Amino acid sequence: MSDKLPTDLSSLDDRSRLNTFEGALLDRAPDPELERLVTRAVELSGFPIALVSLVVDQIQFFRAHVGLPPDLTASLATDRCTSFCQFVVAGDSPLRVEDATREPALPTDLVERYGIRAYVGFPLRVKGKTVGSFCVIDVKPGRLGPEQLEELSELAQAASARLESLAGRWAPPRDAREEQSHKAWMAVAESQSLVSLSEQFASGRLSFEEFQRGLGALATLAGALEPKR
Repeated sequence: MSDKLPTDLSSLDDRSRLNTFEGALLDRAPDPELERLVTRAVELSGFPIALVSLVVDQIQFFRAHVGLPPDLTASLATDRCTSFCQFVVAGDSPLRVEDATREPALPTDLVERYGIRAYVGFPLRVKGKTVGSFCVIDVKPGRLGPEQLEELSELAQAASARLESLAGRWAPPRDAREEQSHKAWMAVAESQSLVSLSEQFASGRLSFEEFQRGLGALATLAGALEPKR
């Protein structure tokens, strides 16, 4: 368990890692097994939020979650570059943050927008690639004991096994044409977070303030989808 953030984030954009993602992994439908694991993580840690967070190309996608605010429950994602989970993936090792306000190297967006303070995350691996983080989050500073960390590590391993099962027989693209098709599919899959947020707001299930906050959390993706002039 490390308290230090990795400085080299280049592995996030490794094409073989990104090629690991496919429909079963980025499906927005709840998975009962993953939901059971995050529920257990909340019970075990005492932290109010737990996630199976997949760090994709532009976003971190919440494949399973407990305790998210309404706007993130609608979008199931935030901009990747504002996430804490990117550091778990880049470092391929567990990360502990006891008080985010005392960590100047952390992105401040989610700290300010949602009041995140404490974070503990463990790597999630599929087909030998680190795809995300199994994490617990609190809105006040906190520290977990050794036994809690060990049990969370075991839950993370179970979540990895479930994701591996969901990935099935997916194989990375083998030529330039398949690579281009996969990139196009990824762009569509990631854009669904923004579409869902807009639909929830349009249906009245999110307030304007919640919609704005969620849009801010997806700021890079929103910009990428704006019409080019």
